[in-house]
Amino acid sequence: MDENKGWKIIQIIPAQVGWKAVHCQESENRQIKIFNRAIICWALVEAVGESDAARTQPRGIEQESNRLVVVEDLINTEEIGKDGMDPNQYFLGYDDPEAHKESDYWIKQAEARLKREREKRSKKMN
Repeated sequence: MDENKGWKIIQIIPAQVGWKAVHCQESENRQIKIFNRAIICWALVEAVGESDAARTQPRGIEQESNRLVVVEDLINTEEIGKDGMDPNQYFLGYDDPEAHKESDYWIKQAEARLKREREKRSKKMN
């Protein structure tokens, strides 16, 4: 687990059953897909290579394919498709098992996140 790029795991703490990391992605037909990945445990992590003084933060540990990874803001780093479709998966937040946020909440979060990412790309291109 400590092979995650950019993070040094300081401490691992068990996660209550039901916690999820919620990610979004734009599908080929421009629909929003929401992904829920179970939080296996929580970790106190420190960013590796930070120029500022070492800062620790809690992060979820989720299963991605056949490995455990620290929940990151951006899951994939593929380039934007020719049609402008964004294949990246973006982290939206943690879903608390007691809150049970509705899918409408996550769709709105995803729409806002994808819009911000498009605006960032547009500014970089200009």
